[in-house]
Amino acid sequence: MNYNSIFGLSGPVMTLEERGFFLEAKPLGFILFSRNIDSADQLKALTSSLKALFPERLVPIFIDQEGGRVARIKPPIGRRLYPTAKSFADLYLVDKERAKLEVRENYRQLISELKEFGIDSACAPVCDIHHQGADPIIGDRSFGNNAEQVVDLCKEVIKLTNEKQALPFIKHIPGHGRASVDSHLDLPIVDTSLEVLESTDFKVFRDLADQDVWAMTAHIVYSAIDPVKPATLSLKVITYIREQIGFKGILVTDDLNMYALHGNIGKQKMLIDKLINLLSKYDSNNTNLEVLKPYNEDFIKLFNTDVSGKNNQQLLDYCLKKQKEIKPLFCKNLAKVASEAISAGCDILLHCSGDLEEMQAIFAVANLVEDGMINLKN
Repeated sequence: MNYNSIFGLSGPVMTLEERGFFLEAKPLGFILFSRNIDSADQLKALTSSLKALFPERLVPIFIDQEGGRVARIKPPIGRRLYPTAKSFADLYLVDKERAKLEVRENYRQLISELKEFGIDSACAPVCDIHHQGADPIIGDRSFGNNAEQVVDLCKEVIKLTNEKQALPFIKHIPGHGRASVDSHLDLPIVDTSLEVLESTDFKVFRDLADQDVWAMTAHIVYSAIDPVKPATLSLKVITYIREQIGFKGILVTDDLNMYALHGNIGKQKMLIDKLINLLSKYDSNNTNLEVLKPYNEDFIKLFNTDVSGKNNQQLLDYCLKKQKEIKPLFCKNLAKVASEAISAGCDILLHCSGDLEEMQAIFAVANLVEDGMINLKN
């Protein structure tokens, strides 16, 4: 498959600027978040407008709608908040067949509701094993703590999703469950031996490799395969996924905007974005709010700047200035990361923030690929 992308949008309506960019960039599809959802009618209108961009082909629309805390559509817009994967994992320990029946019925209702909204994939199932002591980013999103159980329940989700003519999307290949940090915030490194990984985390994806699914990569360093690059950017790991795990389907990156892939510039951007959001909630003249004190050490470390004496407005002005300075640097790094992911062997690049400048940086990489200026075999 040729290079392509899945992009997010900034808000509940496609802007004229976004429309112009999408018509030029021709992304494969789109991914939606809570910021894109105001009402049921609005959501249906949005998905219709996105599909209408390319009437000559299918335009898949994705959303993270696993259930529990990962649910972009919530009541009253959605009919209900669907249960966590853990609820089915717990039932499985008591009654395997009932758990499989109930997870099928759950996803029958969930997928049917998404289809009514014009959405084609719940970005599920999560196929990562739950490991005690790991970062809770997976936690109750997992179908269990052993490969056999996770595979059993995931197959039910996959089968039902395909029956409903939706798109099953297994994640995060080759296994995110052992991550000690959240890859949205930092780069996890898994030092577990290959022998152990192959009998646990990797086994799940090997046992699901023959299913009719797409797969999302993990932004994790697996030292046993590549001690330097995370799976998404590693030719060694992607080759392992293809040849040893045996996955031959469409391989999509996890969100390229996640800070695990961006080193120091990613940490700077995360701190600035977090503070701008936080400062907007407080009076502009307040100084040294307790909630801000923990961030001063980060400012010293990342920017060599002590901001403890600034009031809220001064700090907000500083952060807005830094945000403007960081933006082109982050976009440059984003393009580099996109190039590495393509070169490693990923089929599709996923970018979720809805930031137009960032999407343009990724599209520039697409043009380089088409022009043969990026060697996909590196």
